[in-house]
Amino acid sequence: MPVRRFFLATPPSGTVAMLGDREAYHLIHVLRAQVGARVELIDGMGRLWSARVGAILGDRVRLVEVALLSETAAPEVRLTLIQAFCKSDRLAWILQKATELEVSEIYLVHARRSVVRISRDRQPAKLERWRTILVNAAKQCRRSTIPTLHPPLDCREVCETVESALKLLLHASPEAMPLKKLLRGRSWPSVAFAVGPEGGWSGEESQTFLRSGFQPADLGSSTLRTETAATVAAALLRYELFPGN
Repeated sequence: MPVRRFFLATPPSGTVAMLGDREAYHLIHVLRAQVGARVELIDGMGRLWSARVGAILGDRVRLVEVALLSETAAPEVRLTLIQAFCKSDRLAWILQKATELEVSEIYLVHARRSVVRISRDRQPAKLERWRTILVNAAKQCRRSTIPTLHPPLDCREVCETVESALKLLLHASPEAMPLKKLLRGRSWPSVAFAVGPEGGWSGEESQTFLRSGFQPADLGSSTLRTETAATVAAALLRYELFPGN
């Protein structure tokens, strides 16, 4: 069985590190780890360490023999997902799969047709929950980097913020080119792709994206749920653009 991974919020001091909060709770109470148990640590920025449990100190765990195993370089292709808000279970699925498929950045958008609205006062707690989902997904798929999750924005703000060599608007329209055809035989150092809510982007939102340099692209004749579209698009981009695929 692979060695369990944990997220290390504070860099190690020499060969010693401390785990607290959810990570320590999971190690102590769920896995019931004993002193001497071997673990791996990630910092979400590409560094991976090996370590052993040195002591269990109440709700914290002291790790010893911490040694750097590897340091992941930045990916040759940077994927940015722009995702309209959707129901919480579907958004959790999207965050998990985006992590597994090596998306680098995620922007959440208050779309006109989104069925979910997150008030400003609820955003900090929601962001913490969503980032926990990303951390858990990274540990599960044994990825040493964690996608950057940005606070929610509106369509115009996202268009003004995102910079990528190729920007794609997933949108059913006569002008849309099949994503597979658009990607085949070409390469870009960075790609942003925008996935709308269940009801699709509004006409005004679509025009905002197009005026900002996004190209319309589609995923075929079937109407896909938003979580399916996000996953399929990320998988196609990874397959077509990442070296070695």
